[in-house]
Amino acid sequence: MAELPDGEGLAEGFTELRANTLVALGDTAHAVVTVTSPHAEEPRRHVAAHLAAALAQTGRRVLLVDADVDDKVSEGEPEARTVPDHLSVLTSEAVRAGDAALLSGAVFLEWVRSEADRHDLVIVAGPPLLDVPDGRAVAARADGVLLTVVHAQTNRDDAIRARAILREAGAKLLGAVVAEG
Repeated sequence: MAELPDGEGLAEGFTELRANTLVALGDTAHAVVTVTSPHAEEPRRHVAAHLAAALAQTGRRVLLVDADVDDKVSEGEPEARTVPDHLSVLTSEAVRAGDAALLSGAVFLEWVRSEADRHDLVIVAGPPLLDVPDGRAVAARADGVLLTVVHAQTNRDDAIRARAILREAGAKLLGAVVAEG
């Protein structure tokens, strides 16, 4: 959460996303929502973190799992951020095992489901669909998926391919989050 931008307009946008996500999930108890994107450049981690924080602010017990196990390692000490009450965070370093294929393994997928039973919601920052094929399994096992794209930057054909991958995997697409470029 150290890299998250601040701003009143941003907070209002995520309040709206929170409401729309809850409406789309309906009566689903202990839901798992995966936030993904076509490529690594889209801000799926930011969207997942802000959405998780917005959900936790309502008193729901939320677990944010950074399952985007790319090779990027942040340098230096992370900036301290206030994490809302009711929000737990599992970083990619805790998930990483040196192999992106762990995401499609039964152990990881069962673990996410067991964590959902202990939380009101689990928000998973998943890997990009066109870059990490195993991210499909995480999306397919979720109760809903948000696809993050960047206005005027994400290639339209890539966004369509990502949506087709989700459809083929049997994932429930809740909607798209269009970030400013």
